[in-house]
This record gives sequence, C-alpha cells and structure tokens, in this order.
Amino acid sequence: MRKALAGGLLVILVACSTAGPKGPGGSPSSPAGAPAPTPTPSPAAEFSVALIDWDQNGTSYTLSLVSAAAKVLATAHASWTRGARCGPMQAGIIAPAPVSTSNHRAYYLDAGSIKWLEEDGKTGVALAGPLDLSASKAYGFAVAPDDSVVALNTIDYAQAPTLHQSLTITKVGAAALGSQIYRTTSGNTAAVWPVGWHKGNLVLAFHGGTCTQGGGPGLTDAWSYHVVDAQTADRKATIGTDTRACGLVGYPTPAGVPCGNYLETGGQPRTQVLDWSGASHSAFGAGFLPGGLSPDGKAYLGNTAGGSQYALTLLRAQGGGANVPVGDCFACGVMWIDNSHFLVAGNGAAPVKVFASTPEPLQGVSVAAQGFPAARVPGSLDGA
Repeated sequence: MRKALAGGLLVILVACSTAGPKGPGGSPSSPAGAPAPTPTPSPAAEFSVALIDWDQNGTSYTLSLVSAAAKVLATAHASWTRGARCGPMQAGIIAPAPVSTSNHRAYYLDAGSIKWLEEDGKTGVALAGPLDLSASKAYGFAVAPDDSVVALNTIDYAQAPTLHQSLTITKVGAAALGSQIYRTTSGNTAAVWPVGWHKGNLVLAFHGGTCTQGGGPGLTDAWSYHVVDAQTADRKATIGTDTRACGLVGYPTPAGVPCGNYLETGGQPRTQVLDWSGASHSAFGAGFLPGGLSPDGKAYLGNTAGGSQYALTLLRAQGGGANVPVGDCFACGVMWIDNSHFLVAGNGAAPVKVFASTPEPLQGVSVAAQGFPAARVPGSLDGA
C-alpha cells in the first residue's frame, strides 16, 4: 500500500502493477506488459487551440482546431454525454474535458472510444475500447506528446459517494486497455484525472469533491496537480495544494501553473505562478483565469477592475499591460495558441476571437467556430 495520489486524508491507493522495487535514488522498473512506443506522426503544421462546443442536450459536441490566424483548421463531431450522475445522489459530476492533445494531434472521446484529429482533417482511432457508456462512469485521459501511449483514469460513481478509480497506460492504437498502474477506492468524491505529461512523468489534476448540486465558476478547475511516475504512480511533486491554500490552479503550461481565486475579497487582484517543483516564483497583478498564463510564462491574461464588469487585461512580465476589448470576461474562456497569440471565448453569445499580443490597441479576429478552449497543440509541458 502506497501513499495516496490525492493525499492521505482523502483516498487510499492499492498498488496493482508489477513494478519492481527501487533503491535510494533509483528508478522504478517497468511494469509487466508496459506498452511499447509507436511511430510518431508528422509534427503539427501550426500551433492551435482545441475548442469544445456541446450541443443543448449535452450528448454530443463539436471539436474545432483554431490557428493563430483565427482559421478553423479541422473539425470533428463526437457522440458523448456529460450527464453522468453521482450514483444514487441527485447531483451531476464535475467531469474532465473529453479532449487531450499531443504535439501533433487532438484526441477526443467519441461513442465509447478515443479518436484523434489532425490539422489536415484526418481522423483515426487511438483506443478502440469500448469505454463504458453508462451514466455512472467518467473518464479523464492524457496522450503522451509523442503519441505513443494514453493515460486513462476510469472513475466509477455507481456507489457514490464511494468512488472506484483505475489508472491505466495503454499503447495508442490498442483495442483494449493496457497496464493498470494504480487503483483507488475513496469514501468521498475526491478524484484525479490525467491532464498532461512533463519530462516523462504523468500530470494528474486533483479535485476534492466531484459531485455538485449547482454550477458556477471554478467547479471544473483543479485544486492541485500531482506529478507522478508514469509506471508506478509514485508522486514526485505537488503543484498547488490539495486544500486550495493558494486558490484554484489553472491550466498547466511549459512555464508552470497559475494559481489564484476568481473573487478577490480584499486588496489588489493577484495571481501566482507556480513552477514545476510547486514553488511560487512570480505573480501578476490580475484576477485568476485558468488559461491565462502564456506557454513561456512571460505574459498573463487575467481579470482587472472595470466598473461593473470584469475586464480582461493582458499583463507582461517585464511590466505594462493592455486592455483586451471583449467586455465582461468573468470566468470566460482564455487560452494561448503560441507565445504571441491567444484565444478568448467570451460570456454569453459573444463570438470567439483570436488576438495578437501586439501592437496596441489590441484587436481581435472572429473565429468561424464556437466553444470553450480545452487544450493546445503542441500539448507537451516540457521546456518554457
């Protein structure tokens, strides 16, 4: 029995891999049946952001890849439901996004399988599955940057508030799930799900309570990230805290992770930047938005005071800032495409727009697609 992925006070994990012992400072051995790498597809021609646009019933969605030139490079329509329930509890679950990205493709949940979409419109099957489409299960997954394997956590809510979770590593293109590196049973609804890879390690998002009776900003944002060994699930670092001491953490980037609160109750708005050891190394004077940190960490998109509205402001690490003309942007969707272009999905019926970070005044270009930004291509969290 090992230390819990989500903190000892929340869940207990039982090892189920065949990973060998490791000595002081040594590396764990591979579990039996560990997936072999697969050939890497051609690099993506352009950096892009994946948009998810759910239908009104929440049973299907459209995936769009949008470039820095505000061009829709490719789209796919997927059948999937976000209506999973917390067992007998009359509550919905906080479900992970149905999308992950590598350095070359976007991967998405569709009709019981995981498929991929490239920028030229080509599609294929990454995991034939089938995944269980029952209303009691949720899935979180992250594909390695080189498209070799997919980490998948299956979260079973049938006996909620008791959850059963199973974390597996599977070769891309397989017809069935691969090696199970951990399983966990918890007496509450704390859960983890894969969101990316950093220097060969798996990055898991943690949320302390994934059943909810209501809505509101911050519910789907992680409380912390756990950097774990991809073969044994041993935790190597914690980004943020499992108790939200620094607030909610935003989307991970190569430069680190933003951490802050949507509502600043006193003083000036401030968002910390946490590096990959979990230490705070800088801050920006703006309120928290999950996708606000640029890949190189040199700019941040956050909320600032704007009368009765929450204005969106671009702040630069070297000083200075610029207004982003999108109106009220409280808890709106933002994500950087590259280090000099970002996408904003405003509140309500506002169109999705792409902005260049210079020159000022900033001007957006409307995108011929709707949705909320979920991930970027390339998906690697290495480097800055």
